[in-house]
Amino acid sequence: MTLEEIQLLILKGRYNYSDKVRTFIEEGWYSEEDLEHCVSAATKIYKVERDELKTAVDGKKYVIIGRDTYGCLFYTCGKILKDEEGKLYFFITAHKAD
Repeated sequence: MTLEEIQLLILKGRYNYSDKVRTFIEEGWYSEEDLEHCVSAATKIYKVERDELKTAVDGKKYVIIGRDTYGCLFYTCGKILKDEEGKLYFFITAHKAD
């Protein structure tokens, strides 16, 4: 999966996120828009790792570092899943980057 393919999924709204990420959003640490902006503003995939849970379509997890809506560095890790409508990007975790 390329960054451009992941960005297209985000642009189309084809993403979801873990309960961990949902909790951070609900507690006000960041917003869904920060997730979207981070991926859409990224220029490369920082790291590709093996999906230990083996639920990703391609067996991989993607670390993407971009900028949040305030312009601060923001870290995300996600993978490609498939549902009844096709592929979607699943945010496993996200937080401000150091």
